[in-house]
Amino acid sequence: MKPPNKDSDKKKNIVARYDSTASFYDDRYKNIQNLKFKLLLSDFKFDNKIILDAGCGTGLLFEFFLKSSQQKNNRKLKYIGLDISRKMLKQFLYKINKVKSIKYANLILGDIENLPFREEKIHQIFAVTSLQNLYDIEKGLRELFRVGQQGTSLNLSILGKNLNVDNIYSYIKSEIVDLNLIRLEKVEDVIIQGNLFKKK
Repeated sequence: MKPPNKDSDKKKNIVARYDSTASFYDDRYKNIQNLKFKLLLSDFKFDNKIILDAGCGTGLLFEFFLKSSQQKNNRKLKYIGLDISRKMLKQFLYKINKVKSIKYANLILGDIENLPFREEKIHQIFAVTSLQNLYDIEKGLRELFRVGQQGTSLNLSILGKNLNVDNIYSYIKSEIVDLNLIRLEKVEDVIIQGNLFKKK
């Protein structure tokens, strides 16, 4: 177990960092994030499933969903965005109010390592460039596995810099079927996708 005081300190630092960048985050990161979304969503279908965007930030993935050519019927979109930064969520809320899409999104101030959901409630999980910010990545992954159902689609994009992605891959390979790892130079992250396999 990791020392709790260090856990708290890291979370405070992460919150402070993202709070301080919330106002200009989209201008700086939207283009690179959209490249990741295109990779993650190449075969994605909404199908009235509940989507969790863990570390949703200012809502760039949600915007991508709404603009997707596949998303002809917005009523199929059931989206939950969770982030630890209140100011990032305020930016997100401002945007969805502006385009009158609030009815498709539920925003939650929360922590990936302690998800406020019951077991097996989520059909599609996205964590785009957020897991590397966790103090205990394995705990965060366990929480994602916990709230997912049998066969839940898991879509991770992890910043590879200063992080051993191979260790993460080794940790999750017993929990995921149809596991796929993509390393591309044009994006900074490593893409990991697969379907959750829950042992009975």
